This record gives sequence, structure tokens and C-alpha cells, in this order.
Amino acid sequence: MRLNTEYIQLPLAFDAARLASEISALPESVWQPHPEGHAGNAALPLMAVGGDPLNNGVKGVMQPTPQLHNCPYLQQVISALQAPIGRTRLMRIDGRAEASLHVDVNYYWQQHMRVHVPIVTDPAVQFICGGHALHMAAGQAWVFDTWREHNVINPTPLQRIHLVIDTTGSAALSALLAQGGRPTDPQAPTMGPVRTVAFEPSARPKIWHEVDNFPVVMSPAEQQTLFANIQAVLPSTNAGAALCAEVTGFFDQWRQLWEQHQSAPSGWRAYADLLEGTSNKMERLRSSVTLSNGVDGAFAVQQIILTPALNTDLAERVVPSVRGAQTRFDRPVFIVSSPRSGSSLLFETLSQAQGVFSIGGESHALIEGIETLHPSAHQWHSNQLSGADATPEVMQELAARFATAAHDREGRPTTDQGRFRFLEKTPKNSLRISFLRAMFPDAIFIYLYRDERATISSMLDAWRSGHFVTYDLPGWRGTPWSLALVHGWRDMAGMSTAEVAVRQWESITRTVLDDLQALPPDSWCVTSYDQLVAHPEHEMRRLSQFVGLAWDRALTAPLPPSRHTLTPANPNKWQANAAEIEPLMHLVSATAERARALFAHEPLRRVPTTLAPPAPTHVAAPAPTQNMPTHAPSAVPAQTHDTLDFRSVHTTSLPQLLSELGASLLVTTYQSGRLITLRADGPKLNTHLTYFPSPMGMAYDGNRLAIGTLQAIWDYRNMPDVAARLHPNKHDGCFIPRNMHVTGDIRVHELAFDAGGELWVVNTRFSALCTLDRDHSFVPRWRPSFITALAAEDRCHLNGLGMRDGVPTLVTALGNTNIPEGWRHNKAQGGIVMDIASNEIVTQGLGMPHSPRWHNGHWWLLESAKGTLITFDPTTGKTQTIAQMPGFTRGLAMHGSLAFVGLSQVRESVFDGIALSQRLKPEERSCGVWVIDLNTGNTVGFIRFEGIVQEIFDIQILPDLRYPEVLEPDADVIGGAFVLSDEAMKDVVMD
Repeated sequence: MRLNTEYIQLPLAFDAARLASEISALPESVWQPHPEGHAGNAALPLMAVGGDPLNNGVKGVMQPTPQLHNCPYLQQVISALQAPIGRTRLMRIDGRAEASLHVDVNYYWQQHMRVHVPIVTDPAVQFICGGHALHMAAGQAWVFDTWREHNVINPTPLQRIHLVIDTTGSAALSALLAQGGRPTDPQAPTMGPVRTVAFEPSARPKIWHEVDNFPVVMSPAEQQTLFANIQAVLPSTNAGAALCAEVTGFFDQWRQLWEQHQSAPSGWRAYADLLEGTSNKMERLRSSVTLSNGVDGAFAVQQIILTPALNTDLAERVVPSVRGAQTRFDRPVFIVSSPRSGSSLLFETLSQAQGVFSIGGESHALIEGIETLHPSAHQWHSNQLSGADATPEVMQELAARFATAAHDREGRPTTDQGRFRFLEKTPKNSLRISFLRAMFPDAIFIYLYRDERATISSMLDAWRSGHFVTYDLPGWRGTPWSLALVHGWRDMAGMSTAEVAVRQWESITRTVLDDLQALPPDSWCVTSYDQLVAHPEHEMRRLSQFVGLAWDRALTAPLPPSRHTLTPANPNKWQANAAEIEPLMHLVSATAERARALFAHEPLRRVPTTLAPPAPTHVAAPAPTQNMPTHAPSAVPAQTHDTLDFRSVHTTSLPQLLSELGASLLVTTYQSGRLITLRADGPKLNTHLTYFPSPMGMAYDGNRLAIGTLQAIWDYRNMPDVAARLHPNKHDGCFIPRNMHVTGDIRVHELAFDAGGELWVVNTRFSALCTLDRDHSFVPRWRPSFITALAAEDRCHLNGLGMRDGVPTLVTALGNTNIPEGWRHNKAQGGIVMDIASNEIVTQGLGMPHSPRWHNGHWWLLESAKGTLITFDPTTGKTQTIAQMPGFTRGLAMHGSLAFVGLSQVRESVFDGIALSQRLKPEERSCGVWVIDLNTGNTVGFIRFEGIVQEIFDIQILPDLRYPEVLEPDADVIGGAFVLSDEAMKDVVMD
């Protein structure tokens, strides 16, 4: 807050020794690095948004953190101000460190004063404000002018700790300020009587916490008041006049919108567009005028007036319940690409499809207006968001925002619509694919490819234009950060703008490719900028068909430029920056080749079943890693019938084990859309890939094979007579589809046949065990006692089914929660095992349990978050670890003394925060099938998948088949394979 003097000492005194004692009892682990990255500085939150110590924001309801609850005297000190309390922290500066010279320039500091209570300090520690230095002694209370340049310097080898309280003030605090001392003002009266606030053991003080600190839509009157404060220190120059003119024009337009809408949602889109346009103008005026306190004038306008002007996340919703808003989205379509790839042109064109709704532009304000989704809430790590960020509250809020702002090509809102198709394009969402997929499980993604040279050159132009600045990053001293914020941006300090753009493109593109290739194959597709420009109507029809939209417009080349185009299109335009970017292209070569290959070969498309023998492909065996058996990986790669990037290495013991068992394995990998058959071929291991859309659980009863997929369950039968016709002539089984039961997207997990041959289905989306009949999608048979309704909300992530003597006996789930996806909040240790008959929890506190199995008189399961195979006793709840493996364990088949365990590589965006991610580095994690000796816990063989296969769901052992085949539903051989009754066979004429 701006004061008329540098410092005011409040007439209060506190027991610094008592405060220091309370602080010393707090563990070091609760201290955090300074949110703006100041070296040698740390913070310990005491009052934070929602009471969350990890939330460094200043917008929202302030509440005490757990640390403040443990410090009674700190509570009494804060309460002594008798004012509403905003963000409050303990601030620590290490010995021989400083805070950094700065001015607090944003809306928050126009309203708040900062009260310092020194707790641990030294007379040599100096506080500097407006050029005046002084020492704040322990136990005193001070306020200073945050609008002036200020710093703290600690020249001693000891730490300095202050209690720092933010407040908007009150009548009582104003009275204290009036009686306070003003050491830099020689005309000021002496300080009034000092009141000592002693610790009272029985006191339970009331702390007034802030509730309303930012407007939903800032009123024109408040804007005028804020700008008047800026004008008071604005120099009378031509540049100052130009800044005033731009701001005045903005005020005129804002006032017009205010008169039409005030804070109503109907005006949010127009407000956001006006803010975006004015922000771009402010960027062009940066460095043109400096205020008397050294702050850039345009920057001050941006931070104090523009950035805080629209806060739709604080509004009370008038749309349907957030849950209702979220369920109205039908297969939303998201365009992802690196910035400046032409995504605006694709978006503006595809938004003309019949029946599609969009917000008409990019969603920066709608998404980042939710405080937990802003990069500042993640210590400015990046724009990347994961599934963990998709909390029920966030999903509901963002869905409501999208639904409120969306309109179709005729400008009609979604108000009267039920479910609707939604199209979105924001370049930063290329770093949020897993977040969006968690929020909208039926989302479809379109990846727009463009030559990396043209894209990087355009990104470099964007950086230099100043029109695409996104953040004023703490500690960043280069050209103002533009476009998406990528992981590792701090390491780019000091690099040329060209190198920053090159590394930015590589990071974004690599993230997009990784995340897309982890999705089911029917949930994304690829197009290219060149194809879009050259053949617009063809591309629109092709993309519309893939995503399920109706295209009814005629297009001809060329398409009009998008509104974000800087200069006219020219295929050779990139050469203007060639001298700068060509020497840096080696930094992106590997990722660029991946992107080109992805566009050149349509991703994860099914390939026709062939009866011809596969051509071997050489794969080098990788170096052994931890927890690997002593058997050397085979130098001969596993052979495959697929032309995709499928590679694997295996121990020589694996085909030998399968041969000795007379068995084969089936493995599902939903992420790459394949069922993999593993079978011994002499001393080699043969792998055969069969396409299914997101294959998950399987069940086998000796003849029938059930396979759960994205929207259906396939019923296969073994036809040995057909096997004899396959090449090579070594097949002893051939599974042919007999029926397909459409369930819809129930997120099917494990399947099992009971003793009577009925198939049981784990319906994860509806949190229930089900069976199937002819007339319905599914028949609910059981659900956990804590699940109060049948709702498509994945409330507990029911996933595993354990059968004993042909009877469904136990299930596993990732939490005992009854809210949509509530299990995500404690996934690392919230897992449970339930007894079906009693509907009681028999084991809990597990790390993402999967695959319960009854075998050899014991219950077994996989504690996936730890990468372990364990036994457990349902009567006592006790568990025992048998083996630990280098991956996320999921999928378990058992035979004799062996366990075949599926391992997944654990993508950080999905499985962050679990024990396995902390135990193993990414390069140490494996995907494949590990064979464990149940008697010793040792690994006796493995196959490790590489290339496209990164995640495994289920494993089934076929104990009576050495070399089976599972045909795709449209395989040619099926056309000549018939199953008839014995009675009908009597009338068949045999060739």
C-alpha cells in the first residue's frame, strides 16, 4: 500500500523469544523456496487461499494453514492487529543474502499494507525503503511503503526471520498507524504509548480472514481510481500522454460493456477480448515511460488495472450445476500443436462446422482464471497440467466457464442445448493433454503438424513483436516471456531469443507427442498446415468425419489469414531468420523427426491381419538394469506382425519357460490399442499384435475368451480347425469373434467367468460389478456399500476382481470415496480391498491395488504404486511383499509357482506423487511382463517392450495352448469359418 512516508512503526511490542520458540518447533520440511525464486529466501505460509500452504496466490478466501494451528502465540500476534488478514507468511533470509530490490506492482498491493514483525534478526540487518535504511528490532511491528523500491540485506552469517502479515486495514489498525512512529519524517510527532501483547496460554483469538479481495469484473469507477494513482507519478512527456490516451480509450470501451452487462456472464467473453487487445497495446508501450519509482508505466497499467479486471472464477454460477455443465460436453475436440503452427487458422475454419460450439477464441482467461490452474500456483513450473490437477471442483468450474462462453457459428449460446459438441484451441493446452483427458474422458485431439523451421521462425517473430507476452516471470531478465511457458525455462536465462524459441518448440512438441501416443488410437488424429492451406475442403471433411462433425460448407484455397497472423503467409518466410535458427536445429532434430514420422504415417491405425510370416526387425538389446534376472536378454528380437514402432527384448529364459509350461500369454495394452500374444517359437519368442480400441480386461475359461474394449466386450471362441489353416503350420488354437456386446464407455477393467460360465465385469465408471444380458448395456449386480448411487462418475476407481472357486469374492479400488473421481486425492495410499459377500473393507491403506488373485491357497495382488507383488490375509488385513519390480505393476496371471506380472512405465502426468515415481528415475522404469518365482520372489524372466507400448493392463495365461492366434474382427479368414450345430452339420455338403 502507498504511504506518505517510508516507514511507520506501530505502537505494539511482542515477545520475540516466545515467537522464536514456536517457530523452532516447526519442521524444516514445511518451509518452501521463495515463490519468486529469490536465492537464499524461504517462506512458511500461515494464512493462504483455502488454508492450502502450497497455494501462494492472493485471490480467494484466506484461511489458516495447519502450521498456524500449531502456533498459539503467532495467532495472538496476528489477531492483535484487529483487521482482516490476507496472505501471511514467515519470511526467512539466509545469512549473507538479500530479498532483492523491487517495487510491489500489482492490484493486490494497491489495497494491502504489509506488517513486519521481526522475530529472529541482528542489528546489522538493514531494511531499505525509498533509499532510507533502518533496522527493525525483534518484537517490534512495522509498516512500509510497498510502492517505493525496497529491499532487505542480511550481511550476517545468521538467518533473519520476520512474520509478514498482509491486510487491507481497519479502523483499529488506522488508529495504531496514527499513533505510530515515523523515523524518516522529522516533522512527525513521537510514537504513542507502546502496548505489549504478552502470550496468554488460555486465549483463543479470533482471526478475521479475507473473503472478498478481487472483483469478478472490475467497475469503471475502481479503474479510474487506480489509474489516478498511476497518473500521479507519471511524467508529463509525449510517451506519458500516449499511455494515457490508450488507457482512456480502454476505459471508454469498458464502461460501454459495463453498462450493458456489469458482472453478468453474458459480457465475460467481450471483456476478455478487450483485455487481450489492450494488453497487446501495453506491451508495445513497454519501456517508453518510467514512473518516478522506477516502474515501467505500461507494466504498471497491466498489473494494476488489466490483469485483475476479470476474475470469473470468483463468480457465483448461474449455469447448471457444475457437474451438469461437465456432463453436457459430448466428445469435445481440442486442437493441439506448438505455437505459431497455424492452429488459429484451423480453429477458425473448423468452428464453421454445423452444430459445433466454441468460445470464439483462446481460453487463457477462462483456464488460468482458476487460480490452481495458473502457473503461479505451481511455483511457475510451466503451463503443464496433469490429471492430478483435474479435481472435481476444478473440472466443474472450468466446464461451467466453457459452457457459459460457448456459442455456435451463428452466435447462439448453449443455453437451450442438452449435450453439445465443443471445439477449443489454446496453444498452452498442448501441455495439458492429460489434464483435458482426465476432465473429458471422451475428448478427441487434433494434432496440427507444421515444418519446424517455419514454426520456430514464426515463434521468434512473435517473441520480438511484443504482442504475445504471457508472463512477467520472477527472475527472468531476458525478452519478456512470450507464448507457452515450458518446463526448464529458468535454465534458458541468458540464452538468445532464438535459442529460447528453439528449445520452447522442442519441449512443447515432445510433450504433445508423448501425451498423444499414450492415448487410445481412436481419440486423436493428425493434420498438417500445408494440407490445410492447399486442400482446405478436403481436410475439413476428413477431420470432421474423424471427430464426428457435420461439414456443410464449400471452401476454396486460399483460406483467409487468421486474426493472429503477423505477416502474410509465405512458404519461404522462415528464411528471414535462417541465419539464427539453422545453427540451433540440432537441438530439435530428434523431436522433429518424430513429428514428421507421425504425420507421414497415420498414428496407431489398425493394420490388416495377415497370414504371411513377418519380416524380422533388428533391435539392439539394452543394457541390464536393476532388478533384472541374470538371464541375458536375447540378441534376437521378438518378431511382430505389426508395422508400428513396436520393439521388445527378452531373456532367453522366457520362451523356455513358456515351452516347459506348454502355455502362451495374452497381454493388453490399452495405450497403444493392441492385444499382444506371446508364444514360444523354439528358442525364440514370437509376439503377435492384434488391434482393439483400448483393450483392457480379459477372461478365459478354456474355450471362451472375453476382451473388454473402449465401448464393447468381445466374445471369442477357440476354433482349432481354423488354426490348422493358418501359416505357419504350427498354430494349435485360433480365437474367432462370435459376439460383441456394446456396453458404452463404462471404463471396463477386469473380467472373469464364474463357475456357471457367466461373465462378470468391473464397471469402473459406474463403480459397480455387472453382468450382461441381451437387452441392456449392463446389469448392475453389486457395488461398494459407500457408493450411494449408480452414476457415471468413477467415484472409487473400482478395478480388480478376485474369484475363488468360481465365485466373485474380492474387489480392489483406489479409494473409499463417494464423489466424482474422489479417489485421485489420495491415490498413493488410499487403496482398499473389499469382500463382496459382506460388502466390507478387509484391507486398506494400499498404494493403488490391482489384480487380486486366489492361487495356491493364498490371496495375491499387485500394489501398483509401489511396483510390488504382495500376499494379503482378508481376515487380518496383513500384507507381505513378495517381489519388487521396476515399473507400475498391473495385470497378473499365475501358474504353478510362477507369477506373470505386467509392468507400465509410469508417466509422470498420470502417476505423479506415488512411491514408485520417487524410487525410480524415468529411465529406470520398464514396461513389459516380468516372471516371478513365488517361492523366492526372484525374477526368472522378462520381456521389456519399447517403442509405442508403454502401459500394460491385463495378462491372461493360456495353459493349454502353445501357439494360438487371436484374429481381428475383420480378418479375411473369418469369412470362411462357420460354427454349426451337430444337427445342422448333417446337411452340409463337404468339398
